Amino acid sequence: MTEQENPEREQYNYESLDEILEEVKKEDYDKVGLQGPDGIKPELIEIADELREHDIEPVMVGASTFGACGIANEKVERMGADALIHVGHTRFLHPEKADMKDFDVYYLPYREDRDLMGVLEEHYEEIEAEKVGLVGVTQYMDRADKAREFLRDKGFEVVEGKTGLRTTEPGQVLGCDAGAAHNIAHKVDAFVFLGSGHFHPSQVSETGKEVYVVDPYEKHIWVEPANSLGDEMQAEIARVMKHKDKKKWGIVTSSKKGQNYMRAVEIAKEKLEEHGKEVYIFVEDRIFESDYKGYGIDIYVNCACPRMTKDWRDLAFVSPKALDALDEVEEMETK
Repeated sequence: MTEQENPEREQYNYESLDEILEEVKKEDYDKVGLQGPDGIKPELIEIADELREHDIEPVMVGASTFGACGIANEKVERMGADALIHVGHTRFLHPEKADMKDFDVYYLPYREDRDLMGVLEEHYEEIEAEKVGLVGVTQYMDRADKAREFLRDKGFEVVEGKTGLRTTEPGQVLGCDAGAAHNIAHKVDAFVFLGSGHFHPSQVSETGKEVYVVDPYEKHIWVEPANSLGDEMQAEIARVMKHKDKKKWGIVTSSKKGQNYMRAVEIAKEKLEEHGKEVYIFVEDRIFESDYKGYGIDIYVNCACPRMTKDWRDLAFVSPKALDALDEVEEMETK
């Protein structure tokens, strides 16, 4: 179903299953798909049971999902489902403006039940900045308003994060999109990040600002240094330099709607061909390093999920940005 076919539906993200059930019943759907990440599979079974109680047959997507970039509405449609409930993430917007065709998808973000506000209230004095931007991951963005109000009451000037290219919640950060932070970086001295782990805060750190992570797992506030991904980019450039004389290069993209970046593929291909490389383009749903051994290609350009770039060990995997090193090599050699 396209936007033109259903112009009245404007909402994608829902805060409760009851809201979605109301919509599904309104559409008179009798079979609905369910999809979510590994961490909430028990909750998916509970949702399936509740759907049955409302005489709606669930179709379970067995493979895990790492984000709403990999919605499985086409898979469940083949099983006769009328729609998909994607649990765990908010709606994903394609940065190249490709049509996600997801008007038959209902997004139910997963909100982590941990005491994030307690951590902020106990440790806020450790934030050594007066003007801060407030960002975070989906699991805690339902507490963004409370966090903002608390920080302002304590004398901080708080700038609300914007939406990024791929996100629909203000302040929301994805592993592939920290636009919510970049869009306001010029207005703040540092960022307050609602969430845990280094992966997402490190994306925010590329704004050039420190990131104070309000971590409900570690139960304290810790600091991600500014530009903490610098070493990773240097490692990618080193891979390019190591393989700069190789003739055969691969480009990898995904068949998942939200990871199929064809414009990035075209740009990378053009860049490599300018440097005399033979380019082979590969596409796969879920990408594993082992699938790319045996082709006689030692280095691949990742035009799918950016998180994969650091995961490969035997073969070299680099981002399109790292290909700029080839220009620098050529410039040095022509001097």
